[in-house]
Amino acid sequence: MPSLFLGLTDWIASAIASGGYGVIFALMVVEGIITPIPSEFIMPFGGYLAATGRMSFPLVVAVGTAGAAIGNAVAYGIGMRVGRPLVERYGRYLALDASDLAWAEAWFAKWGDLGILIGHAIPGTRSFISFPAGIGRMRLRNFVVYSTIGAAIWNTVLTAAGFLLLQGWRVFAETTENVDVYVVLTAVAGVAGYVYLRKWRAKRRAQARA
Repeated sequence: MPSLFLGLTDWIASAIASGGYGVIFALMVVEGIITPIPSEFIMPFGGYLAATGRMSFPLVVAVGTAGAAIGNAVAYGIGMRVGRPLVERYGRYLALDASDLAWAEAWFAKWGDLGILIGHAIPGTRSFISFPAGIGRMRLRNFVVYSTIGAAIWNTVLTAAGFLLLQGWRVFAETTENVDVYVVLTAVAGVAGYVYLRKWRAKRRAQARA
């Protein structure tokens, strides 16, 4: 899959080299919302430029994290304002209903802080976890705090990788992005399987009471 991202990698490297911190910030905002431009192609190159003296390592991490925080908050808002009505209106086609929304709210109320912190600090899950947090109406203040901490951890790892690997940052970025794809697919399959398992158990209990 690396060849699929080769052109994107070169474009990001060129944009950051010419636009500096502002481009890193803008790309990370977009990455936080919809992830068309993976952070694995953004932050490691910033780390590489820091290693060559063209950028500051702390500033690369800070600017990237600030952009991610804004993007994550926007994704949360989209999940709350758009995702929830979509589930309420069309969820029946995916075997989702009000009980699933209530379950999501309860889950994020109990485990959301830890889930968001870990989810934004590891590959794959950070790419989509902000949307269900919004759908589940996780407390906004907690979401912002813990998603930002998680993003800071991940961005530090990516920037350090670019800083230490120098020219090898490109291989690292492409390899990590491949991991993202598999993690996302596995997570989506797992969530879908869990939802249908809940439905099946609820149906069995209803039949047993009848």
